[in-house]
Amino acid sequence: MASFLLLCLALFPATVHLVDVPQGCVEIRNREIDRFLVTSSPRDYERRHVGYSGTAEQWFIIREGPGYRIIHQKLQEELFESEQSWNGNYVFTWTPKTRTSSGLWNIYQASPNTNYFIIKNIKFGHCLWTRGVGGWIGAYPDCKGNEYQWQIHSFKCKN
Repeated sequence: MASFLLLCLALFPATVHLVDVPQGCVEIRNREIDRFLVTSSPRDYERRHVGYSGTAEQWFIIREGPGYRIIHQKLQEELFESEQSWNGNYVFTWTPKTRTSSGLWNIYQASPNTNYFIIKNIKFGHCLWTRGVGGWIGAYPDCKGNEYQWQIHSFKCKN
């Protein structure tokens, strides 16, 4: 039986279309709620909440070492996961405009033959998440389901 399965796989290989992570200027849209990742109100002098909106904002994704940095294009603030938790970890942008250790993300295809991605924080191992309740974006360890999937669309940078 096993040899038959191997023969079938050799004769009829599965077609898997891997998608490269878009880099440079992007818009990031959640699959579950069909809304875009955006900045929101300041939390304090170093952090700004992130939320979702029907109108996209520009982000910039750049490869750095083992992961990616996600930076708000206009504000030049880095997206990061906080240690602060209430029903999941908070996600903010870092207003001092410097690099933070919790601002490095793994970005990988959610499943074969799809153009959706999982955005997973390297330091905490939690994934960017929203279900469209409360206005905020959080980070949770589960990483499964449409609320964890993001479409990343490249385009020419605007000022």
